Amino acid sequence: MSRPPRLTVGLLAGTGAGLVWGLAFLIPVLLPGWSAVAVTAGRYLAYGMLSLALLAYEGQAARRLARDHWGAALAFAVTGNVGYYLLLVIGIQKIGAPVTDTIIGSIPVVVAVAGNRRAPALPWRRLVLPVALSLAGLALINIVEFTGVHPAAATPLGGRLIGLAAGVGAVALWAWYALANARFLAAHPGIPAGSWSSVVGLATLVITLAALLPVALLGHTSWPAVSRRDAAMFLAGTALLGVVVSWGGTWLWNTASARVPTTTAGLLINVETVSGYVYVYLARHQWPPLGQLLGFALILAGVGLALGYRQAPRHPGQHRPPDRESAPPDGLIPVPHRDPRELAAAVLVTQAPSIASKQKG
Repeated sequence: MSRPPRLTVGLLAGTGAGLVWGLAFLIPVLLPGWSAVAVTAGRYLAYGMLSLALLAYEGQAARRLARDHWGAALAFAVTGNVGYYLLLVIGIQKIGAPVTDTIIGSIPVVVAVAGNRRAPALPWRRLVLPVALSLAGLALINIVEFTGVHPAAATPLGGRLIGLAAGVGAVALWAWYALANARFLAAHPGIPAGSWSSVVGLATLVITLAALLPVALLGHTSWPAVSRRDAAMFLAGTALLGVVVSWGGTWLWNTASARVPTTTAGLLINVETVSGYVYVYLARHQWPPLGQLLGFALILAGVGLALGYRQAPRHPGQHRPPDRESAPPDGLIPVPHRDPRELAAAVLVTQAPSIASKQKG
């Protein structure tokens, strides 16, 4: 039986969002010599400036939206971007980017299960196998990472535990953000997803200017000697992160979240985990270990199985009025600026010294 066109568009958009977000794991690897905070600050400046321009273009209605809901926008900017990023930095520094990516790769499962519990979209018996396959794939990748193949294996046990705690905290923070943001948009059905994306992007710009940018500047007490080419690469890379990965990925995700049931949309986030690994391995001109390849296959099998279930598309205006214990309506996980895990990418530069040396050469 063919899928309704609206549902097909949503599935394609959700897959596209994952592919775009995965680029955030690659671009910082191609920017050697620049710190993680500098890359992230540049990216958020680009994202925020684009949001500011779009809000200015939309006029008074957009300004009123920002004024009326600045508190929620700041909360989502902190939990979905900045706070999430800080925990990821700790995790990556302690246990390495690949392992941290694996931990935060559990976000699709957390969101899918929590979303299905709030607004059932699939019978639990049908959800068990896709979730189990995703978890098995993540576990297999994690086992490979802890066998000593990667530099993180040399980290003392105490450091690993701190890194693991930070990674789990990042998962909890972003999962809360995703569900809270969904409830917010369900309670305010008149807010356009694109406009809300820009409002949260503007809030992220404010936080970047107030916190991340000073940290980036203070962290560069001695600036690296870079050529014009390196500086141009940095500007182009951060612009690509801000405009394409942040804004473009957000637009695709909003399109998907308006058309795809919550549980399926959550599992689609797995595409980012796999694509992020694939992009980095391609840049290194390496094949992933066999165990990781099998892990990727299990994850994608879980996503494919979930997509194979018959699902009803969301229709415009299908918003549930906010009642006592209102859950997000089926299919809605609007995540206006879900850049989050992309932020972990900023530190991948420390995990790929061979590429760094090539870039400097």
